Formats: sequence, structure tokens, C-alpha cells
Amino acid sequence: MFYNPLSIVEPNEPVSFAYPSITGDLTLAWDGLDGHINGPFHATGADVQILDPSRNQFRQLAEIKDVRIECYMSESRLAMICRKYDKGGGWVGGPGALVLNAGSKIIAANRSRGKALAGHLRYPWLSKVLFHTRQGFLDSEILRLIYQSEGATMYLELTLDGSFNSGAIAYEIVQRTVSYRQADRAPVSEEDARALEALRSEGPVLPTEKGSMAKYTVPASCPAGTGAQYSPSAPPSALHSRSNPPSTR
Repeated sequence: MFYNPLSIVEPNEPVSFAYPSITGDLTLAWDGLDGHINGPFHATGADVQILDPSRNQFRQLAEIKDVRIECYMSESRLAMICRKYDKGGGWVGGPGALVLNAGSKIIAANRSRGKALAGHLRYPWLSKVLFHTRQGFLDSEILRLIYQSEGATMYLELTLDGSFNSGAIAYEIVQRTVSYRQADRAPVSEEDARALEALRSEGPVLPTEKGSMAKYTVPASCPAGTGAQYSPSAPPSALHSRSNPPSTR
């Protein structure tokens, strides 16, 4: 099954590396790899698409719009939660999906009680991070995260609240991705190790013109949902502090 980073979940479901867990008060449950958490920043919509190789075009698998999605960057993942996913455009697509229209709000409210739309993308799954900055009144701040699943190229695209800068968020996600990848135990070639270090040392890429997206490429990603066996023993910041103890001089 292709990996959909967003799905409708209930509290106290089994803890999984592949999918997030939520608490009884419908907040994200953090794990031992999350470390320092930055957020939330807010998205007003999300779109999941998969590349159709026969036409070399992406097609939509799931969508939600006109909502408020809380997004967080931890040291190991980008995590998202939306408690009122039955408002606005509703959630269309994916496991447990709701297909909503103007006449289904009461049904949707009953179905969504005690649940939330939640998801995450762990950093080792990311192969590209793209962004588009707002360049006009009708334009939007867009963040696009590309990953692989079952041999297919897929992406999660977030339409950000206009008060947040997609370029700054993309850069921080890339920096946290590099930190995680340099701390985990996944085998990596010398060439890919150099490419990761280059991503760390290079500054932010410049925004592009309207209609296109600026891009970071992350080498040697693993398929979405996998890689738990390579997880570091602690968040990267904790490992860094252990390897660089305070000076006693």
C-alpha cells in the first residue's frame, strides 16, 4: 500500500514508527527521538499526490483544505495534526477518509468526535524539499515534501498560513534532516556523506519566480515507513552533547 502521511487516528492506538500517535486530549504524542520541537506553524490545506509514470504526471490521492493544521518540526520528523478536519473542504482520500459536502456536516461531526487527522514524515524518508514563497495577493506559501513509497515517487504539499515563510521552514527541515541523518546508523556512501555535509554548510537557496519552486535534494533517502532499525539511540542534539562534553579547564 502506498504511504499516505495523513490519516484519521484515535487516541491510544499502538505506537508505530511509521505513523504518529495522539493523546486523549487530541494532541500529538512525542517519542524519545523528538528532542527539541519547533512549532506550531500552521497550514490551511494539504495535498497528497503520486507520480503516474505512464504519463509522467502526478495524480491526487488525498486532499484537505480550508482548515487549520498544526505542524511541528522535531529532531526526527515533521508532525501534523488537525482536530477539526470535518470543516472547510473536508478530508478526501486515505484510510478512514471522509468525503464531505455541505449536507454531511452533522454526520461528519459525529464521526470525527474523539479523533483527529494526524500524520508525520520522518526525516530519513525525505528525498527533496521544495518551497514557493508568496509573491502576490492571490499567491500562497507552499511547502512540498517528496518521498518514495512502494517504488513510487509521492509528495505531501502543505499550503501554509500566509504569516509563515515557506523558505525558512524548508531550510530548517533540511538542516534537521541532515542532523538526523548524520546521527542515525543507516549505511551511507562517502559521496552521499559529502553531499549531506554540503547541505549543512551551504546557506538557504533563493526563492524562485512565480510559478516555480526552489528545491533542496537530500541524498540516499529510504522508503516512507521504513528505517526504524537505523534510528539513533537519542535525538541528535543529545548525541552531540555527549560527544562534546563541557570543558573542565
